[in-house]
Amino acid sequence: MVNIWSIIGRKFEGEVSPEEEKILNEWINSSTTNKQLYIQVKELWYHKQDQTNNSQAIAAYDKLINRIKFAEGTRSHIRVQKVSSRVNLFVKYAAILFLIFSFGYLSYYYIDTKSAENEFCTILVPKGNKSEVILPDGSKIWLNNNSKLVYPKKFNQSERKVELIGEGYFEIQQNEKVPFIVKTSDINIRVLGTKFNVSAYPNDKFIEATLISGKITVQSNENPEIENKLAPGESLTYDKISNQTTVHHTDTKFYTYWMKGEFVFKDEKFGVLANRIERIYNVEIIFEDPGLKEKTYTGDFKIDDNIYTILEVFKRSTVEPIEYITDRNKITIRRK
Repeated sequence: MVNIWSIIGRKFEGEVSPEEEKILNEWINSSTTNKQLYIQVKELWYHKQDQTNNSQAIAAYDKLINRIKFAEGTRSHIRVQKVSSRVNLFVKYAAILFLIFSFGYLSYYYIDTKSAENEFCTILVPKGNKSEVILPDGSKIWLNNNSKLVYPKKFNQSERKVELIGEGYFEIQQNEKVPFIVKTSDINIRVLGTKFNVSAYPNDKFIEATLISGKITVQSNENPEIENKLAPGESLTYDKISNQTTVHHTDTKFYTYWMKGEFVFKDEKFGVLANRIERIYNVEIIFEDPGLKEKTYTGDFKIDDNIYTILEVFKRSTVEPIEYITDRNKITIRRK
């Protein structure tokens, strides 16, 4: 697999080979996000000597902490307030680096020749990152952290099929003659032209498809004869253990949070939130008391907020005292 960041480093050092130059250009042109990210990295590279002293970053962070407004909590419903701050030039640069290496737009791209007749592109998005992909037909997919997308370099005349592991937000170009199909481990989603979100992580008990606009149909591998049609604002949940499917109405804005750099949740259990936080910030969260997983929260953060700031908000907004202990990338949450 190609390490695109090693190639970028050699490009800036003037040591890139013609073959690597070709791979780099393909990666840059594969999405607007990659193009913007490359420009940001290039600016960082050539302006790194102009960065100001680290004390400014510390001061900016202290200012951020002081501006946090902690929520008042109740037993069943806790409102977590937004965290916001203005950053100086140094923090801007540091944020870009943090974006790249921690939870920004980052993906590994390579072409896999699975057969002599067709070439497949594979996008791998590590934990704590996300990526935007533009498909051959002009459709756009935003991949969330710890996700994988496989698609043909050129779609055929009968269908446009992609394979997804993880979470993706789709904006599909309409083509009634050539349907778009998203294949996951347990369900297939058939699309004509629409916007929708799919969450299909291997370790999650459920696969979820949420329709923002247009129309989709969903079939499970276990019962392919049953076709579930979704209307805008509806979400389908498939239980991978019981093979049961449920459809319910939902607020669609909560399924596009990560595209906009936001972490939004409503009446969400702490255990579910912990899973999402693990993926966003590439950490492991352990609950000493399983009962803490059942506490529910409502709130929103910016993705670029510091994880320890977020944990502090949860700590101070919980009626029943809790605390967290950190050990490198492992975080243990327990009753105080």
